[in-house]
Amino acid sequence: MSRASRPGQPRPTAVIVIAPDERSAEIHIDGHRQVVTGQVPKDTRRAALDTATEYAARIGLSVLIDARDANGYWRLVAAPDGVVQSADTPEEEPPLPPPPGTDPADGRAGRGMVIIGAAAVALALVAGVGFASWRLLPEESTASTGGSDDAALEHPAPAGFADTVVFDHALAPGTRPGVSRDGEQIAFVDPEERLNLLSADGTREWAADLPVGGAEAIGAPRFVLYDGGPAVVLETSEELLFWPTGGGAPDSVELSSESSPQYVGGSVLVRSDDERHLASGGELVEIEIPEGGGAMLSDGDRVLVAVANGPWSWVDPAGGTEEVDPRRPDEAGEMLGIVTALREYVIIRWESLRGDGEYLAFHDSGTGEPVGGAEIAEDGLEDAEHRSGPIGTEVLAYGPAVVDPENGESTVVDGFEPTVSAGSRVYGELDGSTVAVGTDGEPAELDEGAQIPSGLLGENAVVVHDDHLYAIPPQ
Repeated sequence: MSRASRPGQPRPTAVIVIAPDERSAEIHIDGHRQVVTGQVPKDTRRAALDTATEYAARIGLSVLIDARDANGYWRLVAAPDGVVQSADTPEEEPPLPPPPGTDPADGRAGRGMVIIGAAAVALALVAGVGFASWRLLPEESTASTGGSDDAALEHPAPAGFADTVVFDHALAPGTRPGVSRDGEQIAFVDPEERLNLLSADGTREWAADLPVGGAEAIGAPRFVLYDGGPAVVLETSEELLFWPTGGGAPDSVELSSESSPQYVGGSVLVRSDDERHLASGGELVEIEIPEGGGAMLSDGDRVLVAVANGPWSWVDPAGGTEEVDPRRPDEAGEMLGIVTALREYVIIRWESLRGDGEYLAFHDSGTGEPVGGAEIAEDGLEDAEHRSGPIGTEVLAYGPAVVDPENGESTVVDGFEPTVSAGSRVYGELDGSTVAVGTDGEPAELDEGAQIPSGLLGENAVVVHDDHLYAIPPQ
């Protein structure tokens, strides 16, 4: 579905973030940030709503309010005439139970209730009947699925992690979450077909209704760079949908039937027949690839172009080129060839100076400097798969080689098929068993029923069982 064919356009959006102590709130509107304060929580919420209604009156348009606090997330709409109401109609979702001290029959309870004017909100709150604002910006969330530190994981935990649950959330059936590379955020689609963004401690930063059916999404949400900023992207058969991680409406980039998005770098590289494109400004921008080179990945607004044996180049949409010449590792002889490029690294086969095999090295894609490598057999990469998951921030793996990029320590586990890195371990398959491997080279077999982590969120591993995600702490 293209942006032009989608009925309606997003309303202007105000994002209200209530501080954990509820004494202050940030309001983000039209690129501007404002902070309001209150002596008590209801004063803070009232001031935040007043700011949004005043903005709606000033521009003469209804404003969608994304409101969140430490316990949950709520969607409101402020009309130019000062009316504030829930963004969800009663037909879409049944009314919430009435708050304590109210009569369900008095017509004032429910998600669809309307608050007439910012002044009326203030009057109700000051008078002590603050249930109206509680309805829309509750002081305690009744919809949280978060667990506690004492909750037990009802499945075996992967090696290196405890079987307790820090927090958990339900997922849309058949979906998986995406964890940012820096481990600071996680994105997932919930059963109500909303895209959720959480911080490392489980606090919801925002949630947005999907403009397409949840079943149309291909793969997990991914964290990428888009138009110079961090974003979460969802792919469908017809488009890429980019949400800024800071909140806001998604940008849509149409895909043709020949388009094949790839996510092994920091941004999305789209292959289409013989053409290569970057997503920018709501469209695909073609990148001219130098003759004889192949586009390996993209990072921001640049594409890494490599040849079979020799330097690689970074190419931008304007045709600018920056060549990078790899430095030969001390343990290596002549270059045998570039294997691939994944995340921040170019992986190269070199002649070995110490044996009959080869030296597999990981090179910084920006500088060409080797960060580590390992001696492998000449046929050691025959079964290696082109996966970015094992290229972590603390440990790297390709084929049987496992490397620590900080200190250069490495090991080789023959037959190991890495899947994903989480912390100081790489998880994958070895001789038919699921194992975790570190640079010590000692595989730790996972208990039967344990799931490989989807990634590391803060210090917690994210695992998925039965359409549910769990954040579990290290042992």
